[in-house]
Amino acid sequence: MLPDIIRIAIRLILVVAIIVIFSPIQFLIIILRIPGSDILPLIFHKVVLKILGVRVRVSGPLPAPGTLIVSNHVSWLDICTIGSVLPINFVAKADISGWPIVGFLAKLQKTLFIKRDRRSDTANQRNAMQDRLLDGSRLVLFPEGTTGDGTIVFPFKSSLFAAAEVQENDRPIPIQPLSLAFAELSGIPMSRRIRIKYAWIGDVGLLSNMFYVLGSYSFTINLIFHAPTNLVEAGGRKKLAVSAHRQVQNGVANTTVGFTDVEATHTPDAPSELKVAAKPLA
Repeated sequence: MLPDIIRIAIRLILVVAIIVIFSPIQFLIIILRIPGSDILPLIFHKVVLKILGVRVRVSGPLPAPGTLIVSNHVSWLDICTIGSVLPINFVAKADISGWPIVGFLAKLQKTLFIKRDRRSDTANQRNAMQDRLLDGSRLVLFPEGTTGDGTIVFPFKSSLFAAAEVQENDRPIPIQPLSLAFAELSGIPMSRRIRIKYAWIGDVGLLSNMFYVLGSYSFTINLIFHAPTNLVEAGGRKKLAVSAHRQVQNGVANTTVGFTDVEATHTPDAPSELKVAAKPLA
């Protein structure tokens, strides 16, 4: 087995190489308005996950074009995970657009950047999201407004569902809840204490979290797509935010609770240190 530092170095070199190869091609596709600008990011995410040893396990109905997908948010890796399943665009806070490398890559995926702290921009941002949805784009929204520890899903902000208030030909825009759960490490169900190490939360820096993932052994992320609904069926934004949150939390809980627990003696370069104990997750 490769020492941790060598594994990190090899994966980092491969990921950088993929970025260098894919980025100029995608940039030209967007600038020249060549059809299929959503296809290359899909391939990019699949390759990156392959390099990192991440397996994505998908269940439930895949979103139709023009669907607003609302998901819990755990890590930067959520982008690659969801983006590897089907052509998709993301909604992100505006300051990410200025981040080195990350902001550039987000723009190449045609990410829609919004300013959540400025009410004056709310209408324009809502209209921009509606235009994307009505054009057939699948938009991914993280309505918690932050990242969680991978086990607890924070309440959804109902204001972020405003983009679905428009109707196309008297047909409401579909909204589909998605549960994202870090499920297994080297084939063994993760405990909360291990899962939280993969979450990008609190004072954990982005680079620190990235290097932890780069040094990790293979792991599995579950994507559970729930049945689509809309604002009319749900009875409004606030009720939909509550029901969607409940579905997403239940989906995460079904993956993360009740499995054989894996004690937190794991380090990325020593899977043999995983200690299994037959007790439910706290």
